[in-house]
Amino acid sequence: MSRLFIFLNIIFVLIANTTSLTERNLKPKPHTFVIPVFKDTRSGLYYTNVTVGKPPIVANLVVDVRGSALWFECDTVGYNSTTSTPVPCGSLGCEQTKDKCTTCQAYLKSELTFNTHIATLINDDVMLRYMSPSSAYVAPKLPVRARIACRGYFEGMMSMLPAGTLGILGLGNSSTSFVSSLVSSYKIPFKVSLCLPSKPGNNPGSVYIGGSPDRKDVTGLLVSTPLISNRETIEHGEDYNYFIDVKSIEVNGKRLSFDHDLLKNKTGHWGRTKIKNVIPYTLLEASIYKALVRAFSEKAKKRKAVYPFTDCFSYKSFGRKSLLGKETPVISLVLGGGAKWDIHGPNSLVKVNKNVVCLAFQEADEFESLFPIEIGGYQMEDNLVEFDLETSKFSFTSSLLRHNTSCSPQ
Repeated sequence: MSRLFIFLNIIFVLIANTTSLTERNLKPKPHTFVIPVFKDTRSGLYYTNVTVGKPPIVANLVVDVRGSALWFECDTVGYNSTTSTPVPCGSLGCEQTKDKCTTCQAYLKSELTFNTHIATLINDDVMLRYMSPSSAYVAPKLPVRARIACRGYFEGMMSMLPAGTLGILGLGNSSTSFVSSLVSSYKIPFKVSLCLPSKPGNNPGSVYIGGSPDRKDVTGLLVSTPLISNRETIEHGEDYNYFIDVKSIEVNGKRLSFDHDLLKNKTGHWGRTKIKNVIPYTLLEASIYKALVRAFSEKAKKRKAVYPFTDCFSYKSFGRKSLLGKETPVISLVLGGGAKWDIHGPNSLVKVNKNVVCLAFQEADEFESLFPIEIGGYQMEDNLVEFDLETSKFSFTSSLLRHNTSCSPQ
């Protein structure tokens, strides 16, 4: 009997130790994926690099918050992955009907290529860093199963992308969405947080999918406004756009004078504000832009324009020390729900030389833009912005530089 008791105790200890070791070796469940973002100074765009498949290839991709998919030129990078699997015909996002389909193909849209192009949808492993609920630190890369789009090379199609990039990391909400595939597979919220760097180099900003950065000094600054849909763009098959409702614009608390009906939907244009980080600077309808220039001209001496800007000013007029100084006007977007997105000097002005700064906004072409305001990447630099489709909210911090931090903390 004593021998049996000893034997059972040994078995119990072995099982307990094995279970303990197994639990310690389990990979934590990701709740937020983290992707580094770098700035390309020549184009004013932002890019990342992702590792895909086996054997692994690395593709440099432009980050597009409203892009419809993660796609790249597979032939150019020699992509021939043994871990890829086709997306079944008839799946959501396939253009063909199931009975006529051999490979699932989708039409992808991007304003950085000249037109809509077709790509083959596949599933493969993408190496991503992540945070888990039990730990705030960013863990080493994990192979994540996700939907990507593989496109062949067509001469001339890539000329609007920065040199060295071969595709787009799209973060929009669409049937071909990379984000949607992560949300579905890992049961995380459909939330995309973006913190764009203001400087080039090896100290990047970040994209967060599924959550927010674990930085209470930053997330505590967030204020929110509703994300809104735009019926007209949905009817045109562009449901992956992000829109907010700008009610008015102020400079130092004074409301700009222009026809505010422009900010409402009516014949000839769509009166919503689109968030569009693949343009370097915010585009404003002509009368809104002129009103903004008048407000700045009251505060500063005009100087000769420096391309690509059309309105420039004496740096001395703004104190000549810091664009965060009290001499620099603050632009406020007054939003639905009462929130204000304050745009301070580092996001409203570009220093082109030691004596001249230029207004970092551009007048939209009346024949090309259907929106009164399209917010560009420069206005989002060193701001944390969040697109939360679970709650239909857009949240933002305004400039982190005012709080002695940035999107690229050392």
